Amino acid sequence: MVDIHCHIVPEVDDGAWDLDAAMEMARLAVKSGVRRIIATPHFQGKPEHLESVSYIVHQFKRLESSIKRERLELELLPGMEVLCVPETMELARMGQLPTLGNSRYVLTEFYFDASWEFMDATLQELRRCGYMPVVAHPERYGAVQRDPGLARSWFARGIVLQINKGSVLGAFGRRAEDTALRLLYRGTAHVIASDAHTPEVRTTDMGPVRQWAREHLGREYTKILLEDNPARISRGRPVREVRHQN
Repeated sequence: MVDIHCHIVPEVDDGAWDLDAAMEMARLAVKSGVRRIIATPHFQGKPEHLESVSYIVHQFKRLESSIKRERLELELLPGMEVLCVPETMELARMGQLPTLGNSRYVLTEFYFDASWEFMDATLQELRRCGYMPVVAHPERYGAVQRDPGLARSWFARGIVLQINKGSVLGAFGRRAEDTALRLLYRGTAHVIASDAHTPEVRTTDMGPVRQWAREHLGREYTKILLEDNPARISRGRPVREVRHQN
């Protein structure tokens, strides 16, 4: 499996609190069958926050070196989760947004109470600037919970939708779970990722969600969600869009 959304870089955000915790997250991922992770620490989306990138890169390299020293079967790629605010478009127009694995894919998040109009306009502008948006956990946004058809309209326009494993397994409440399942059962999602933050809560263990997906979505769609599409994103390639049939 490939995990494209993971807060595994130590000491940079609300994810791994130190290198030991990050390494425990790496071991847990490998044990569950993950062989590649795109590390996605939070990026606050404003030009002044570019100053933090050098420290994040330093911490990424520390973790990468530790993984290699321990000879874990895990490839670590750089990325960030970009909080989209009005100022974010300044960076987009200058081509300075951090992306997933140095591709044109950018993992985008919004405030949970963001309006549909703002999210939609932002995604359109990102595409005009040459980026390929990957919407992090659309099922957790209030606007999408009220009308999942909004996310399906993104899907129809080729915008990548990434569902959190915690949403599927009920960790974020009934509304997020119901919305995630609606998108998955209709085949209008591209990827499931961990959005892991610690080795104890919101972990890198992808085993339970893979088992759930195989039982409820079938092996082909599970493979697309957890292997094929995240692997394609990590290499900057187009995703597969296969509609799941109940």
